[in-house]
Amino acid sequence: MHRWRVGEIDIVRIEDASFSLPTTYDVPGWMVPDLAPTPDEIGLAFSALALRTADGQRVVIDPWLADDNPRSQPDAADHAAGLLDQLAAAGFPADDVDLVINSHIDGIGWNTRPDASGGWVAAFANARYVYPADELASVDRGDPVYGGDEVGVLRAAGVIDSVVAPATLAPGIEVVDAPGHNPGHFAVRIESGDDLAIVPGHLVLSPIQVDDPGFDVGDADLALATVTRRAILGELADRGGLLLTTLMGGSGGGRVRADGDGYALMADHLAV
Repeated sequence: MHRWRVGEIDIVRIEDASFSLPTTYDVPGWMVPDLAPTPDEIGLAFSALALRTADGQRVVIDPWLADDNPRSQPDAADHAAGLLDQLAAAGFPADDVDLVINSHIDGIGWNTRPDASGGWVAAFANARYVYPADELASVDRGDPVYGGDEVGVLRAAGVIDSVVAPATLAPGIEVVDAPGHNPGHFAVRIESGDDLAIVPGHLVLSPIQVDDPGFDVGDADLALATVTRRAILGELADRGGLLLTTLMGGSGGGRVRADGDGYALMADHLAV
C-alpha cells in the first residue's frame, strides 16, 4: 500500500498482483529499484487508486482493471472480498464509496464481485460508476471491447453515468480526454491548492513510457498516444506534479521531472 497527499486530497493505492518482466531496454538508474527491481526487469502490478476529497467524498479509480483472470477462479468471491477488506482498512469501505471512475473499459476488473447466488453485483453498492461515453457507444455498436459484456451488470443496476470529457466529478477531481491508447480514453486530474496529480489510465503501462513517451506498449494510435503522454508529463514536470498509475510496479508513480528527451519520476510516497 502506498499513500500520497495532493493538497487536501488523500490518495492510497491498493495492489492485487505485482510482478516483474525481463526487458532488454536500457533501464535508467532512476527506475531502480522502485519501478524496476533490477536493470534487467520492469515492475508491473494490478491495483486500484482510492481518493478522499476535502469534503469527504470517497472515489475509486480503475479498480484492478486489465486482469480478469481471477474472476474465473473458484476463489473469486474470497479474492474480491480480500481486496475490498484492504480498501476498508485504508479508510474506504466499499459501501461508503461515492464514485468509481473508469478511465476506459479494459476488462471489468473488480468493478463487480460475485454474490451469494452465484451471479455478479456492483462491488461498490452505493457508488455511481463513470465510464467514457465513447467507450459505452463502442460496446453498443458491438465493437470488440475487452470486458464490454461485463459492463451489462452495472447497466442493469442503473449505476452507470456515461460522461463526456471534460467534466468535474467531485471537488478537485476532473476527467479529461486522453486519446491514443484507445478511443474515448480518459485521464483523471486531481488538483488541490497548488498541487496536481494526474492518473493517465492505460496511457502509461510501464515506466519505460515515462523515460521514452514514444515507446510502444500496444496503443491503438501510437503517434497520438505519444503526443498525449508528452502533454501530461510535460505539464506535471512544469508544476512538479505527481504521475499516479495502477499498472506500474513499485509505488506506481512519483513526482515528474524532465530528463533529456524524456522524463523521470522522483519518489514521493509513504509506504504503509
